Amino acid sequence: MNICEIPPKVAVVSDLICNFALSINDKMKQLLSERFYTYWADPEHSWTVRMTIKMRDDIDRTMMCEAVAATQQRYPYYGVRLRKTIGDNGFEYYALEENTQPWVVMPTQQPAMLLSPESNDHLLAFSCWEDSIALDFFHALTDGTGAYNVLRTLMYEYCRRRYDSQLSREGIRVAGDDINPDEWLDPASLPRPESLDVLPVPPMPRPINLMKEAAVPVQDAVETVNVQVSEEQMLDYVKHRDTSPATLISLMLDRAIARLHPDSDDAVPIVALAINQRPALGTPLAGVSLASALRLPLTHEVQQMTDDLQETVFRGMVVLQSNADNVVEKFWMTNDRMDQLDRIPTVAGRHQAMAGAYQQAAAAGTCVMSYVGKANFGAAERYICGLCTEVWAPYAITIELSAAGGQFCISWMQRFSNDAYLNAFIAELHRQGLDATIAWRRQLVVATVADYHNIL
Repeated sequence: MNICEIPPKVAVVSDLICNFALSINDKMKQLLSERFYTYWADPEHSWTVRMTIKMRDDIDRTMMCEAVAATQQRYPYYGVRLRKTIGDNGFEYYALEENTQPWVVMPTQQPAMLLSPESNDHLLAFSCWEDSIALDFFHALTDGTGAYNVLRTLMYEYCRRRYDSQLSREGIRVAGDDINPDEWLDPASLPRPESLDVLPVPPMPRPINLMKEAAVPVQDAVETVNVQVSEEQMLDYVKHRDTSPATLISLMLDRAIARLHPDSDDAVPIVALAINQRPALGTPLAGVSLASALRLPLTHEVQQMTDDLQETVFRGMVVLQSNADNVVEKFWMTNDRMDQLDRIPTVAGRHQAMAGAYQQAAAAGTCVMSYVGKANFGAAERYICGLCTEVWAPYAITIELSAAGGQFCISWMQRFSNDAYLNAFIAELHRQGLDATIAWRRQLVVATVADYHNIL
């Protein structure tokens, strides 16, 4: 199946777009759920993600390129370029068009610029160097859930060439599969639910804005610090405390920030915890970007509770806010805002309208925490030593949690001139008996994007 053969239900567009009499030619897929990222991103705000796998041996580049080519065959909906098109109403819109050029494999740690000739105009690219393999992708293409599928296929294809031609493919998508039409599906193209049973969520307190209220100087440069905890130790802890890695790390992060802001009377730390919307939307196979976020405040009242009670409160907040109908409502509210933005005739105008989004995002929460889940590389896992995720984000602190090769990798990305917050966070982990150690640190490495607002 190529981009010209998108299943009929994927071609359905929202009622509002229909009212605009928008027409996209049969070789393009209209962007719906992905609009937020395309209207915001630019060379300074890339909204890109890098996932780096450390292997047990140096990478064979020839086998890597073969594995990437095989992986590309399995994901035709990611073999696309971004295009600007004109609707019947005369308005500009972004769409995805089939891109038959090969996915690029850079020979160094330096990523390719996405949406540019360097990446063959693709929205994703790869790098390999020494013992490492990296996937770089634009968040408008997919999210961590979609990227994990690509990485699982890539690891299978590479490891069966490098190590074991009979490597089991159980649980792995590979070229030649019958691709389920639901993988092409964008839930924003489906009918909007007529009624939802939304659970009431208490009003949020004012979040501490670390870009303006940090206890240490903030800088533009972003540093990545790789903090590791053994997978066995982490899973043993969450099992006995009836919690989850994402909920635990969110609480530890809130606690660390609270300790550095003891005199904050009207504001509290609030972690924005990323979630996968697919289960709630009933589209578990959808390949588009479908991440949202819960907001987890550590209120002054909760700060006075015991550790056990704090964990109970955080579990309750996660359960409440991730109620399926609450997630669905939030999805459609975001879609409504993008529909309103589409009333601006040009994509340049929409990008300009998003100029204040950076400050709004930084003011809506204190920091971001994301955990897609265990990578589950199947039989290829035995050849993998670790997985690290890095992202561009507008916050002073962003955490990406990854699990592979027997290690939980906590990618701590900070915009601070010293380690006060990092040290407080690691101290919280140690206080819970988790032997967290810093494996390495360096400047953030993620792909940039071309200035597509002006060159398309």
